[in-house]
Amino acid sequence: MKKVVFIILALFLCLFACNGISTDFPPDVPRAVPAMVTEPIEVVYDMGGREIIIAAWSYLPFVTGGAPPDEYSSRNYALDRMFYERIQRTSAEFNIVISEILIEHSEILPALRRSAASGVPFADVVLLGGEMVFPAVTDGLIYALEDFVPGGSGVWGSEPVLRPSAVLADRHWTFAPYALELEGMFLGVNLDILREIGAENPLRLLEDGDWTFETFREMLKRATDAELGRFGISGVPGDIISHLIAANDGIMIRGYEYAYDDPRTVTALELAFDIFQTDRSWLYEHGAQNWRDNLFAFLDGNSAFFPVSEWALSQAEIDFSFTIVPFPKGPDNDEGYSFMKGFGKGLAVPVGVRNPEDVYAVLASIFGWADGDVRLMQERERGYISDSFVNQADMLRALGILREQGKFDFGMAVPMFGWVNGILAEGFISGDLNVMRGVEMFRLPQQAVIDAAFSRQRTDPTEEPPQGQYSPQS
Repeated sequence: MKKVVFIILALFLCLFACNGISTDFPPDVPRAVPAMVTEPIEVVYDMGGREIIIAAWSYLPFVTGGAPPDEYSSRNYALDRMFYERIQRTSAEFNIVISEILIEHSEILPALRRSAASGVPFADVVLLGGEMVFPAVTDGLIYALEDFVPGGSGVWGSEPVLRPSAVLADRHWTFAPYALELEGMFLGVNLDILREIGAENPLRLLEDGDWTFETFREMLKRATDAELGRFGISGVPGDIISHLIAANDGIMIRGYEYAYDDPRTVTALELAFDIFQTDRSWLYEHGAQNWRDNLFAFLDGNSAFFPVSEWALSQAEIDFSFTIVPFPKGPDNDEGYSFMKGFGKGLAVPVGVRNPEDVYAVLASIFGWADGDVRLMQERERGYISDSFVNQADMLRALGILREQGKFDFGMAVPMFGWVNGILAEGFISGDLNVMRGVEMFRLPQQAVIDAAFSRQRTDPTEEPPQGQYSPQS
């Protein structure tokens, strides 16, 4: 028997995207514990006991009719209680039951495809990872928001409840809670190593406008001493390349074309070649394709710099002094980008769902738990964010980077395309590839990936390519 579980809270905690909310947190919100709802709740829109099924790969256990948040384990009990109460009230007001399907991350797209073929959606709402959005759209598996969200809905304006996220071909395909941007990458700094070698703090270089490819490379070289087991940078090699490309305003896909021959991209690749081969300043003990160990290699304290996402930093137990900065500015950077991104996580409604406008109304009601009070929404996020950083200055700098410095590129959104950066890095590390050989070697296979991905979009060879964007709301 399927266990009926409220998944909405988990989606709120794991869905984050850009918005125009200031990164300055307000004064502490009073933490008065709300009273449990006991008065009868009037049915305002009777959906006849309909079950709203939400599919995702993780959840926090708020069960229908179960206990409210625990006062001793909740990060912010008062606000979690408010959210819980809104779920209970919405279920009663709409006469619905919200349940979930727990599904492996890798099974989301196959399940969507199977249900589309059968004509019976397996869920009313699906949480999509960023890499799933493009195929879900091009394969016709999900509705665009324009198909079911009313034109006057707050999602199209500034109402801080729900907002559109992924944009493709001028239509919006996923939506998410109106919350702080937490998807992206910044550069961690091991301050103990920099003190040891007498290097200047990158924060000062950043403030003076001198945090550049050139100063970055020199610092990596100074920090590297293979005999001591100390290196300039650790991390996933392909990710390093992706973000260096963004930090020089480089591109991976131009329209419908492979774009690694773009001069800005080539400049970024040249720095990557110097890091991996000329200077040997990357911590290479785990091998180029060992994603997990490279991701957390910085925990050993042997690398001066390390690319890190907020979610990875929140899991790390760091025992050295550190701060964070953006990736350094390349010589061709005119737009202020510092990391590369594709589509972010978002909620989507599968094609075939009955009355999708009703499903949206339910979610809008639940995520309206704060009644539009941005202070409360920020306060509920505050503990999760601040726990990852040493001080508020680092936290606010990180939020600014994540909100303002991400460069969207279809190379991060088209399935099976971004892998090329890891292969390029491996070739640089081994010495089998130089920059231009790598650029030319992958031109045809990567163009084939692009052609296959856009085959359903590109009906006229002369038409302009679709525009992609993540979190368009400002």
